[in-house]
Amino acid sequence: MLQNPWERLGPRQPYAFPEDLPYLLAFNDALREHHKPRYGLDLSLPPEPFLGPHDAPLVVLLANPGRDDDDPAAYARPGVTERSLANAASPAGTPHHFLTHDAGGHPGSTWWRRKLKDLLSLGHSYDELAHRVLAVQLHGYHSRRWRRLPKALPSQPFAFGLVQQAIERKAVIVMGRCTADWHRAVPELATYEHVARQRSVRTATVSRGNLDPSDFEKVAGALAA
Repeated sequence: MLQNPWERLGPRQPYAFPEDLPYLLAFNDALREHHKPRYGLDLSLPPEPFLGPHDAPLVVLLANPGRDDDDPAAYARPGVTERSLANAASPAGTPHHFLTHDAGGHPGSTWWRRKLKDLLSLGHSYDELAHRVLAVQLHGYHSRRWRRLPKALPSQPFAFGLVQQAIERKAVIVMGRCTADWHRAVPELATYEHVARQRSVRTATVSRGNLDPSDFEKVAGALAA
């Protein structure tokens, strides 16, 4: 099992892996200088580099967590930030808490339930999916809009290692956003046979409509195993 560096994530703002922080602050400073704050990383929200058990049979690859106007209040609700921090720091991950806890319409709960809703037709509940789906981000820091970081972060190799482990155990991997970035980070993905590719990465839904029939069958088979 890989050693999880996020065990060192502190309980207070700014929420960041310690070695990441200088890069993140420099990135945000450069964006402010160029009047592009919408791409800035919000370090007042808990990072979510991955959500779900690290050995899940279905893995979804994304870019980074989003950020909207409701997030500060939503993450201030009892238990929400604590669950995100606990998931990041866990040696083996925890059930995907946006699926196990509705959190009163938390934007994260709403987003994830909408993206995975079609999988309920396979006979799975959200609670079951919480134990069988792992989401991995290129990096875990929230922003309104995606912008590629100029340098790799010290925390990123752990997430990339989770994807390499998924390949080794033959998990089904749904390729969502930033395919080229993921191929650079984990070159084995380019030829991995158990990849399911989304037709529209903007919608990011794991559904019959957004996957080829053969790829949706891969997803169904992974969840049934």
